[in-house]
Amino acid sequence: MLMDKTKKLIASFIFMSVVLLMAPSGTAQVNGAGLSETEKLIQLSRRPTSTMDNPYELIENWPTLLAGQEWGAAIGLIPDDTGGLWMLFRSEPPINYINADGQILKSFGDGMIVQAHGFCMDNDGNLWAGDSGPFGDDPTTAGRGFQIHKFSQEGEHLLSLGQAGLSRAAEDTFIGPTACAVMPDGNIVIADGHWPRPSNAQQDGDRLVVITPEGEFVRAVGKMGAGPGEFMGPHALAYDAQGRLYVADRSNNRVQILDENLDFLDDWRHFGRPSGITVLVDGTFVVADSESGARLPGPSIAPEGGPGAMARNPGFQVGVRIGRTNGSLQHYIPGTRPEGMAADNLGNIFAGLTGGCDLSPSGGCLQKWVRK
Repeated sequence: MLMDKTKKLIASFIFMSVVLLMAPSGTAQVNGAGLSETEKLIQLSRRPTSTMDNPYELIENWPTLLAGQEWGAAIGLIPDDTGGLWMLFRSEPPINYINADGQILKSFGDGMIVQAHGFCMDNDGNLWAGDSGPFGDDPTTAGRGFQIHKFSQEGEHLLSLGQAGLSRAAEDTFIGPTACAVMPDGNIVIADGHWPRPSNAQQDGDRLVVITPEGEFVRAVGKMGAGPGEFMGPHALAYDAQGRLYVADRSNNRVQILDENLDFLDDWRHFGRPSGITVLVDGTFVVADSESGARLPGPSIAPEGGPGAMARNPGFQVGVRIGRTNGSLQHYIPGTRPEGMAADNLGNIFAGLTGGCDLSPSGGCLQKWVRK
């Protein structure tokens, strides 16, 4: 499928190979007499390469695609405890299970997804794969997209939510689902509202949607805006061990932290412009920034302005920032802009690229990092 202008713009970024890092004990420090702790963290984050290190190395030529498969953006990653993971990517078939050796053992979902976006596993082991719909006006996708699909791990299609081809914020439709996560009570929370979006899509209404594992609507939370508990392009979701939800509120250039009732607790702006988030059980907090400094379309009420903005989140660099769920910063991965982000409890970190895949030493759009 031909990419629209927006996707071409995004894909045109040149990626260097990732040099991933994660955490010896201690937190990077920055001098800043007279600055608040928040201001110090922002200052630190804006010049990360001089203050944060990297004890990880990339596995080259991992994974290996099936015969006839082609790489597409690796947007959704769900690791297991064996060193492998489930991957949702923008190619066919979109859903793949990859073992620790990089071999694809399962593959399904052909022809069901326009723009893969959002991937999670519920407490029964079923997979939820989002389809945000096209990023711009694309007549070839008419009547498709703006849904989320549920599959068994054997590839059985169990249900689809949303109305194909219709972008609306309602109980039975989505603006454009971008992420999902399992809540502490077993329900599923979905981030709804991708930027950019087609002209015939709803241009406001960004929110979080709660559904049951059976797909029944429970409630919607938030509205489009820049205030506490408001969202502008929510792009990734992750829970910590205390039941707090971290939302990549991308077009607001912040991570929002919500409690178990999805009420606002805090927001952090020192992890860059977040596209991907993952949280480990030990409190390690990993955020991918794929857009800082880029000239990209966005909502008219974005901090930098609408579609004609010169740069998003000026002063920050793309890359991966690693810290703790207490808000501290420790490490930085320069020269890469993944959106898909995951880490397992074996110490492996996975990065899903949305462009520049041919330049990656991994051989494609998925990168696996292990401790040196």
